[in-house]
Amino acid sequence: MEKQEPLAPDTTALSTNGHARPANLSSNLTLFWRVFLPVFGTVFFTGLLLAFWLTDPEDLYLPYSVWYPRGITGAIWVAWLLAVRQMLWPLKRVDADDAHVFITNYWVTVRYPWTDIAHLQEIKRNGRRLVELQLKAPGRFGQTILFLPGSHYREWMQEHAKTGLLLAN
Repeated sequence: MEKQEPLAPDTTALSTNGHARPANLSSNLTLFWRVFLPVFGTVFFTGLLLAFWLTDPEDLYLPYSVWYPRGITGAIWVAWLLAVRQMLWPLKRVDADDAHVFITNYWVTVRYPWTDIAHLQEIKRNGRRLVELQLKAPGRFGQTILFLPGSHYREWMQEHAKTGLLLAN
């Protein structure tokens, strides 16, 4: 039998058909903010709302009308849904390689070439630093994509000569 060299245990450096591996430009916390918090919060507030609305008013033993807590929990539930829709739902996960940007909402993933990106701009919203990715034409998720930048976002952009797309604040 011929003497064979064993494969290296570390396969991260191997090429994938000549293409670089996509790097995650968005924060790992995007999954928490985009999926876990809206689902958990909506289930919690819906349960609270249903508890007040489906419980018999005589079983609550309140010194005031049952409509006050029902109205308050209804208002809290609607405010929560609006807050999720405005602040959390627009967040996307963004990965990139040398040729393409991959944008996902954790259900659908789309790929855009870097030539379709008009610019990227860091903004502050609700006390958080976000990156606004502007496409040249509307895509699957619209023309403006919001994401939480990861810790190595700027470093990756500099290493891959994409700093020309960054707008100064």
